[in-house]
Amino acid sequence: MNRVNILLALAGIGLAVAASGQTVRTWTSNSDQRWSANGNWSGSNRPNTSSEIAQFGTGLQLNPELNANNYTVRGIRFSTGADAYTVGDDNGARTLRIGNWSSGFIENLSGSDQVISIATLQFQSNSTISTTGTGTLSLSSNLTGTNRNLTFDTAADISVTGNIATGTGTLTKQGSGNLTLSGSNTYTGLTTVSAGAIVLAASNVFADTGRISIASGASLQLNNLADTISRLSGAGTVDFGSAGTGQLRLASGTSTFAGSFAGSGELIIGAGATLTLGADFTNTNLKITLDGGTLNLAGYSLTAGALNITGNSTVDFSAGGGSVLSVDSLGFASGGLQLSAQNWADASDYFFSQTGYAQGSAPLNQVEFQGWSTADTKWQAYDSQITPVPEPATYGAWLLAGLGAVGLWWRHRRRRA
Repeated sequence: MNRVNILLALAGIGLAVAASGQTVRTWTSNSDQRWSANGNWSGSNRPNTSSEIAQFGTGLQLNPELNANNYTVRGIRFSTGADAYTVGDDNGARTLRIGNWSSGFIENLSGSDQVISIATLQFQSNSTISTTGTGTLSLSSNLTGTNRNLTFDTAADISVTGNIATGTGTLTKQGSGNLTLSGSNTYTGLTTVSAGAIVLAASNVFADTGRISIASGASLQLNNLADTISRLSGAGTVDFGSAGTGQLRLASGTSTFAGSFAGSGELIIGAGATLTLGADFTNTNLKITLDGGTLNLAGYSLTAGALNITGNSTVDFSAGGGSVLSVDSLGFASGGLQLSAQNWADASDYFFSQTGYAQGSAPLNQVEFQGWSTADTKWQAYDSQITPVPEPATYGAWLLAGLGAVGLWWRHRRRRA
């Protein structure tokens, strides 16, 4: 290669570096922990611009401490082969800004478990937090930013014990590992579980107005804890845990869910909320509570444990028929409440209870089928069906009466002829 070509190649490399707009500053200190000390970083230059990456690598380095507010970096990287670090701050109240207004990141490429305990990580752009090796990543920081979308990509597990307060920003969970949440998170954008699992380590980690979508093969693991969200969608799994204390409340809007409910717990459909089935569901360890909401069977079958009514509610069997609701038992929180059965068609839709009840008494006298009265609601011992239609013997009497009426009409007609 001649001299001109070499110069051109070097110029090209220079342009590529300039175009990337990123400079890596690697932590090198084994003398003190100050982030602000230039000598603690490669090139004797502390990272403090949105084009610089704060990198932590191999070697027995001290754990760094952010010792001033509002330093800015493009991202934080734990490089391949990095030892275990705890990146903290000196007074438990510092803020580090992440991102260049286009993108930002925190990544653990290593096989070591890494910890970030800076009080606040303020995202200046949509950002990705990822693990690509076998090392986990633990964030005790509060994650803030104005309407920033955060993506968690987990080869190894990531945990966030701080609060996620990113306004209307979304949260997307990718990768086969778990994302464990335990903060009082206030972000209101859509939570999407594309792969792996989001695991609760505390109750009420989602905003009550939040929406969750779970892809097929992914899961939301309540871990025996309770939470309230606005809407649920997708074809994945909601796992309530094994203790029977897991609880998910749908607070408002229409949810259409085609996944599965696993474990033992309680699904609550609150006032103003509708759950529309998108698949058949069977889990007799799941209690369904209608607290003023609507269960729309939409032509599918739901088999569950107890059905409890704690507010005037509706079960919609859906026009078109083929809906089945089967429960172990039916109960009401008080005598003044009512369950309305809408769009039910005899011999097409079915409402079963494995526990029998007497007609005219609670709880049957609080179940009203559309077009009938509560006095008509009965439980049939021979098939365990709750229904408003008369017993088969009564049908026979009606049929004979009808045939008799037709006979009288015919004789009367012949006499007049």
